[in-house]
Amino acid sequence: MAKIKYIAPSPKAGQISHERPDVARTLIAAGFAEAIPYKDFRERLAQEGQVGTDAHNTDPNLTKQGEVKWSVLDSDSSGFRAVVIVRLSGSEKLYYSGPTSEMPPAVIKRFEELMGEPDQAAVRAQERDAARTKQLLYEHSLKDIRRY
Repeated sequence: MAKIKYIAPSPKAGQISHERPDVARTLIAAGFAEAIPYKDFRERLAQEGQVGTDAHNTDPNLTKQGEVKWSVLDSDSSGFRAVVIVRLSGSEKLYYSGPTSEMPPAVIKRFEELMGEPDQAAVRAQERDAARTKQLLYEHSLKDIRRY
């Protein structure tokens, strides 16, 4: 960040601001601001720390303290190609391949419902294999056609 002071032609004349270096250079070159150098690195770090937190500096906790959230993911959205149960607690995310006694009944019921459905990835793979076989048979039958 660069510290600048806006000068007379600018509508913000007299204000001191911390701007990105590229913005500060542009404003200085256009004559709307002048650079204010820091005394040393300690002053710069202290003032940059007062600006606010970085957008990437977020709380990694997925839930509130002591709260537990449960969810069930189908085989397409889980990333494991299987139905999984997810437990969120604080910053932990645990995956279960089957129900346990600690899980709420609604989660167990949803897991059993999804397990009863045919695996969509497997169904699509069978359809793809059938189409591939059909295409290969068609291409093989073309080899026997007499060409002039």
